[in-house]
Amino acid sequence: MKRYGEFLTTDEDRLFVESIRRYIDHEVMPLRTQLDTDHSVFETVYRGLVEMGIQRRGFAERYGGLAIRSAATVCAITEEIARGDSGLALHTLLIPWTMAAAMGGQNQEVMDAFIPMFCDDTPRVGCMAITEPAGGCNVEDGAEKTRTIRTKAVLDGDEWVINGEKMWPSAAGVADVYCVVCTTGDRDGEDNLALIYVPKDVAGLSFGKPEGKMGMRVSDVNAAIYFDDVRVPQSYRAAGPGTDWRLFRGNISWGRLTSAPMAIGAAQAVLEEVVEYTGTRSYGGKPVRNHSLQGAMIADMAIGIESARAYYMSVAKMFDNRREYGNVNEDFLLGRASAAKVYACDVCEMVCNKAMELTGSYGYSTQAPIEKYLRDSKIIQLWLGGAQLGRLDVAQSLYPYTAS
Repeated sequence: MKRYGEFLTTDEDRLFVESIRRYIDHEVMPLRTQLDTDHSVFETVYRGLVEMGIQRRGFAERYGGLAIRSAATVCAITEEIARGDSGLALHTLLIPWTMAAAMGGQNQEVMDAFIPMFCDDTPRVGCMAITEPAGGCNVEDGAEKTRTIRTKAVLDGDEWVINGEKMWPSAAGVADVYCVVCTTGDRDGEDNLALIYVPKDVAGLSFGKPEGKMGMRVSDVNAAIYFDDVRVPQSYRAAGPGTDWRLFRGNISWGRLTSAPMAIGAAQAVLEEVVEYTGTRSYGGKPVRNHSLQGAMIADMAIGIESARAYYMSVAKMFDNRREYGNVNEDFLLGRASAAKVYACDVCEMVCNKAMELTGSYGYSTQAPIEKYLRDSKIIQLWLGGAQLGRLDVAQSLYPYTAS
């Protein structure tokens, strides 16, 4: 696994990543263009990953999980899957992302209620419900301190009663469990935020029509979620006042870090396509890739990918060493994770654009997968606060940044 150098530290992790790479090469790459239109193809390839253990990889062995918790290993797995399809990679991350708050808050009741179903071989998915009509990326903005969150949970006896609306969550309407970002209304600022778990079949939970999108058309379902007097046990809150805010910030940090290998996996696949294609087309008596101008362009693509991968992997190792680098919800690691996402997405866009220049009409056409990787990767740049809020979080990690 030369691509990941010394970042993968155990033989078990290397073998798992290698098995994922082989699966993507043999089962996903030949079908990747069909993943744009055919949901049955998506179901087939995702089921194969589930049977390999992708759903249960991050959960404790007592639940039947594989207990793979290394951020570096998770990033390597994500990149390998994203080489085949970015939306497929996203789908594999939604379950651990959804359950992260309960695990971080050590909420045993929530973990016992939901984790076991993710540790069998039935394909499932989770949903992290964040964005709202009144607040897009500013929901993830720490400076807003929950002011734009309109979804509210009110305690009625031993139950939370939730009312509100979410927009654009991944896996809306198809998830088995929802982690809902809301406010309790009885406190100010950070203490006002709550993360509450909602099962899929609870009364009062409904969904809008799936959104039509430029990319990830089949592999990621986005729709509105409506909460009308949804009732769940009081114990389904991830932790409590203040702690939920820190867990949410950690969730954003993890999301941004794992977005980087999603983008770089797409970029790596595009690079491989270009190297192969430019080796089969010739002018001036030699292959396109053997001319200095085109060779330099290919080199720039490779340099961007290698440097972005090295950076996101170095940040992942920081995530794996909390004693030295602090918690993932703190400014330092949130800033590094944000930088990894911003840079990786910029690199992916550059790689896709150069690929189209190098392959001409073929790269622009739907005959080639290049245009699909470009469409799919754009949403990675936009989600979790977008590129500009990500840059502000990088600045915030360097000095006390406040917008006037």
